[in-house]
Order: sequence, then structure tokens, then C-alpha cells
Amino acid sequence: MQDTCPSTHKNSHIYIRCLHDACKLLGGEHKLASYLGVDVQDVEAWLMGRGQPPDWVFLKCTDLLQQRA
Repeated sequence: MQDTCPSTHKNSHIYIRCLHDACKLLGGEHKLASYLGVDVQDVEAWLMGRGQPPDWVFLKCTDLLQQRA
């Protein structure tokens, strides 16, 4: 199984773009799911635009991205 982050469209919702950037930074969907403490299926669905992650997921990803900037 390959652990990748699906590409996002430039016009994607800010939550999805942030999740995608965190996914790339950590090295894949499984690592992001582990970091967030959620099922990888949830991360995959959010990255594909199926549903929206909870606010706390978005905030945790923005914190991660700021720390690594």
C-alpha cells in the first residue's frame, strides 16, 4: 500500500488545502492520521473533498505547519 497525499485543486476549501499540506509535510495519509489520532479512511475522505474535517483537525494542522515553517 502506497502512502501518498492526493493532489488538491487550487480552489479547494482552505481546510482541505491545509490538510493536504500537513499530509505532504508528514509524509503521507497514514502518518497524518496517526498524528491526528483518527482513522486513515477519514483523512482520505477529507482529502478527496468528502465531508469536512472538524475544526480541531484544521487547527492542529495549521499549528503543525506553523511550527515547521
